[in-house]
Amino acid sequence: MENLAGTYLFWKWLHIVAVISWMAGILYLYRLLIYHSERGTKDHSIHELLCLMEHRLYRYITIPAMIVAVFAGLFMVALVPDLGRTGWFGSKFALVLALMFATFYAGKLQRDATIDAHRLPASRTLRFLNEVPTLLMLAIVALVVFKPF
Repeated sequence: MENLAGTYLFWKWLHIVAVISWMAGILYLYRLLIYHSERGTKDHSIHELLCLMEHRLYRYITIPAMIVAVFAGLFMVALVPDLGRTGWFGSKFALVLALMFATFYAGKLQRDATIDAHRLPASRTLRFLNEVPTLLMLAIVALVVFKPF
């Protein structure tokens, strides 16, 4: 039993670290997209720099962190199957899927911006989209901490 507890704690630690990295990546990516929308259409050198930063952030930090977070979470459920049978976990999982969608949508926006910065939504829309991952994170963490059902 001690070995199971240690293994579970390892996956929990990895999950938390990966989620922090994922959130940092997705929030910064949306911020870069806002800058791209506001300034990348006016100066080609800024456009090129933002394209590079967005691509590297998405491809080498945000997506790998998301994958590690999801797999570490699934490993925790595999180790303690009762976790997956709780109401709060089902709700958390649905919100995680929404967060994954927000991440993939940011990737689509990043690819669109690489083709042409004018393809990005307005800065105001991007500012709204930047709040979506934060709201999802708040709800997910609330479910984990308070386990309301």
